[in-house]
Amino acid sequence: MKLNNKIKLLALDVDGTLFDNAGQIPEKNIRAIQKAQEAGVTVVVASGRDYDGVPHDQLKEVAMPYLITTNGAAVYRTADRICLDEHCLPAEKLLSIFEFILQREVYMTVFIDGHNYTPVSVYDYVWRLGLPEHIVNHFLEGRHELPDLLSYVKSGKAKIQKVTLNFIPAADGTFLHRDEIWNLLTACPDICVVDGGFHNIEFTAANVNKGLGLRFIAKELGISIEETMAVGDSGNDAEMLMAAGLGVAMGNASKEIKAISDVITLTNEECGVAHAIEKYIRWEMTPTSIGGEKQ
Repeated sequence: MKLNNKIKLLALDVDGTLFDNAGQIPEKNIRAIQKAQEAGVTVVVASGRDYDGVPHDQLKEVAMPYLITTNGAAVYRTADRICLDEHCLPAEKLLSIFEFILQREVYMTVFIDGHNYTPVSVYDYVWRLGLPEHIVNHFLEGRHELPDLLSYVKSGKAKIQKVTLNFIPAADGTFLHRDEIWNLLTACPDICVVDGGFHNIEFTAANVNKGLGLRFIAKELGISIEETMAVGDSGNDAEMLMAAGLGVAMGNASKEIKAISDVITLTNEECGVAHAIEKYIRWEMTPTSIGGEKQ
């Protein structure tokens, strides 16, 4: 097969995009990725997750050379797990923020060097978040113990790629402390704040996003940004979808994400990734193919 269009690099979000609602990558998505790879397209994951949190076991049939992790704060080469590009949060700005958050009932995940850590003091909040079972299991299986977050920040050695906050739902449909923490974080010019799905809050250093990671990999490969395609569903995908030559919103994406995307595919429950690959990455069959027909 040979490519019949300009897409040479494809970036895929995980939660709400590659994953179905049970936290599994449908076989149809895997087969479509394989077909794109066979046609010469470089496919990469672009996730809010850390390196360890990427579903490597489910992606073993479609080995990817690069991973955009922690909303673009860290780009890894998978062959040797080398971090090629990293943008950490300004440690001097974090102490007062963490002090404020830790005084409230908020579940926190701190991403450091491709791993995720959780302050011991917030462990029990995970059972009150009302999240899908596969997300709770992901938190429990992957987390590392962080005995004293404030001491770590004060040490001067803190290299934090990203922080994710998850909130306890209130009886009136809101989420405890979310609005006041959102206002606190968005007032800080040194950080970038997004909604990464499930009503969470994610923050990185200012100007860090998945679009930054996409541009970095494209440059590494000598591919123009116009030759890229990205698929996503939530706020932390926005810059990537706008940066890509073709930004594809999932059918289950928020209305804001659909509005800034070029096209909309099916939902994650309908294998929207496979549908987008089949519709927007076109190739011709070689003369030895059955009947020599084009598709």
